[in-house]
Order: sequence, then C-alpha cells, then structure tokens
Amino acid sequence: MNPVITDSPCACPGCDCQVVHDARYERDGKDYCSEACANLHPGGQACPNTECQCASNVKVQDRAVSDRQLDEAIEETFPASDPISP
Repeated sequence: MNPVITDSPCACPGCDCQVVHDARYERDGKDYCSEACANLHPGGQACPNTECQCASNVKVQDRAVSDRQLDEAIEETFPASDPISP
C-alpha cells in the first residue's frame, strides 16, 4: 500500500518534503513531515530527508523547544515545592 500524501507541503520554512498522512506531525494547526520540522529543528536537528536542507533556513532564535523536552523539564522539577520543614 502506498502512503497517502496530503495536498500540502511541509510547513517548515524551506522544506521540500510533502506531508505523508501516516507520518504527519501537527503543531499550532500546521502539518509537518517530521518531528524535527514541527519543532523547527531544535539543536540544529536535520530534516529526515537527507536531500532537504530546511534546517539551515530556521534561525536559532526561532527554534522551538520540543514537547518531549518540555515534558522532561517538568518532570525534573516535580515536586514544584520543597516539603514543609518540621
């Protein structure tokens, strides 16, 4: 079975990839071809398509923090307060 391709390209600036329905990543109402593109290439993470160089089109200050990184940061700070001293 061939993957279904949507009628829109990846929303990552400069990405040449098409969004595949089976591997679609959505963020802020936009569709992306990969998690790296959806998070605007955190840490310079490359697009899974080796021929695409979209990671170089995203400015460092525009890169988003991935949801996984936010979840890990929250878990590391739990509990949010110290226990009450006796």
